[in-house]
Amino acid sequence: MKKLFLMVMVLFLGLAVVGCGSSTTDTKTDSDLKVALVLTGAINDKGWNQKGYEGLVAIAAEYKAETAYNENTQPGQYNQIIRTYAKDGYDVIIAHGTQFSDAVIAVAAEYPDVKFLVSSSDRSAQIGDGVNIAGVLADGVEQGFLQGVTAAYIAQEQGSTKVGAIAGLQIPAFKTTVDGFALGAKYVNPSMQVLEAYTGSTDDVNKLKEQAITFIQQGATVVMSTANAATKGGFEATLDKGGVSIGANSSSQFATYPTNLSASADNDMSKALLIVAGDIVNDKFEAINYIYGVKEGVVSINFSTTEPLALKVKAKVEAIVADIESGKIDVAALYEAK
Repeated sequence: MKKLFLMVMVLFLGLAVVGCGSSTTDTKTDSDLKVALVLTGAINDKGWNQKGYEGLVAIAAEYKAETAYNENTQPGQYNQIIRTYAKDGYDVIIAHGTQFSDAVIAVAAEYPDVKFLVSSSDRSAQIGDGVNIAGVLADGVEQGFLQGVTAAYIAQEQGSTKVGAIAGLQIPAFKTTVDGFALGAKYVNPSMQVLEAYTGSTDDVNKLKEQAITFIQQGATVVMSTANAATKGGFEATLDKGGVSIGANSSSQFATYPTNLSASADNDMSKALLIVAGDIVNDKFEAINYIYGVKEGVVSINFSTTEPLALKVKAKVEAIVADIESGKIDVAALYEAK
């Protein structure tokens, strides 16, 4: 009987563990703060969605918040998932991307006591509604600017005047980064030719690789790619066909591409989300656009320690970063004036 009892208990506990493995639930604590995150992709995509998830984890750790998330959310589910979290009593709902804007606007009107954050890298986005919706924006223009500056300096080392920028979907969040890239490249060299393309996918690695190969064949010696999981398609292209890659949120890939991935401009949305969560906890929340860039430590440029050209241009790029931090270079003003 004792053996039977133990077997039943082991089976029960095993089922309980499986039941707690749902991808929609992250942590539960005794905190009064409940925060939910809605993502269009996977939490381990090594890109935009992973940064959002890391922000949720940071909020849970810093403020002992109860958290939940829903990954790979499809457009037809946006309203339903967001409304369910609001109905279930979550104080803060983070919709990670401007794709969720219409759904957030619809649901936020029904739940005025819930705070909704729409995170993006589109500086031009007008998200905050003055009531209960705020935009949390990593400055995509500054991110792209640093990528473009780096690409131009590397191209100079190569004796080249042609670089390329490839993004996934042609949505403002990606477009502002591509625009910033062109702005940065021409800041270094006004004669720099910038090839631009959008693949229409953030997940199709082969499609981005094919576009990068096309740019290489057209003479681009440096190719920047930004497309979440598909970003590495650019790295595969320069690895196979020659040239240098610049990534976005790709610092973790330096070891995988030691000879061709030179730099990565990263936006730390996890830090941006943590800053706004602090404002909420301290009753300083405003339904505005929170825009964070180099000065706040949200946007940065990181360099490979093994790709040869990275070592040659690093000091020049870091001087640009210092000028942005000091206000000597106002990237937003350059962007608005172009």
